[in-house]
Order: sequence, then C-alpha cells, then structure tokens
Amino acid sequence: MPQRDDLLFFGRISASLSHELKNVLAVMNEQAGLLEDLACMAGKGMPLDPERLAATAACLLRQVRRGDALLTHFNRFAHTPDAAERAVSLPEAANLAVALACRQAGMGKVELSALPGEAATVTVDPFLLCRLLAWCLDVALERPGPERAITVASRADADGPALAVSGLDPDAPAPDGGDGRALAESLGARLDILPGSIRIVWADA
Repeated sequence: MPQRDDLLFFGRISASLSHELKNVLAVMNEQAGLLEDLACMAGKGMPLDPERLAATAACLLRQVRRGDALLTHFNRFAHTPDAAERAVSLPEAANLAVALACRQAGMGKVELSALPGEAATVTVDPFLLCRLLAWCLDVALERPGPERAITVASRADADGPALAVSGLDPDAPAPDGGDGRALAESLGARLDILPGSIRIVWADA
C-alpha cells in the first residue's frame, strides 16, 4: 500500500498541474467568446479586423501548446510509479522536476530553469527521485539568492553522477535535511547541503 507521504505528494503535483490546465482552458474560453462576438458583428455587416483575428488565433495556439506541454509533463509524472526501479536520465529528471515546480516558482517570483548539464543515468525508483527533487526545490524556492534564479543541472562529477540545485542564498539558514537525506538514502544516493546549492550524488554508481 502506498505510503501517505507518497499519496500527499502525488496529490500536490496533480492539483498544481490541473490548476494550470484550468487556467489554459479559461484563456481559451475567453478567446472563443471574443471570436463569437466578432462573428456576430460580421453577421450584422461590420467589417472584420484581420489583425484582431490574427492576434486571437495566435493566443489560442499559444494556449494549445502550453496545455500540450502541461499534459505531457503530467503524463510522465503519472507513470513514474509504474516501476519500482529503472534507468533514469538525470537531465530528463531535471527537466521534469522543473516543469512540475514552475507554478510554485512563479507564485514566489523566482525564475526556475533546467540547464543542459551533462549526460548521466542512474537506476533508481523514478517516483522517489521526483519526491527528492521536489524536496530540494522546496528548500531552494524558500531560500533564493539575490538574483532569484534557481537552476537544476545534471553533472558527471568526480565523486559520481549528480544532480545540482543552485542559486540558493548562501547566507540563508541551513534546512533540516532529515527528510531529504532519508529519501536520498532510499535512492542509494548522498545529499550534500552546501552554502548556495544542494547536490544529490550517486557515489557508487
């Protein structure tokens, strides 16, 4: 039976992504209403403004692309519990973690991005890796540095493949790392909480 913490995390991510999808639908509904008004006006003999039509179409296309990206991330996240363990690309894990936390970052007015990083793969529980990265990003987004820009990158460090979350305030108080270290241990990794950054390192990989 899934642990309650796992269910709470799954629910939190699902609620965040579904909220973003409702925002997409709200914008599309607004633009559809505008098109309906324009069609009604044209039916009464009023000339159509091509630039206004083009702007409405462009807005709808942007929202379709945004909705498609959200659903793609949601689908990838929803499949993370499928296997207890499998090979995971660290750059792809970084991209997914950033996509899942974008709303949280936006609400805190923090710029969040995944850097290209270095190719690396580890064999782990994909769902627990999502939880650990979310824990790291929770810590980072509560302690952004003066530039308010947090990055996640895959690295092939000398002590093993790693994921690095950078851009934290180096002078901020260190978090209680108990939960994060427990998750890292269950993934066969080590969690380094440093001034300005957090690293997840697979020293034995």
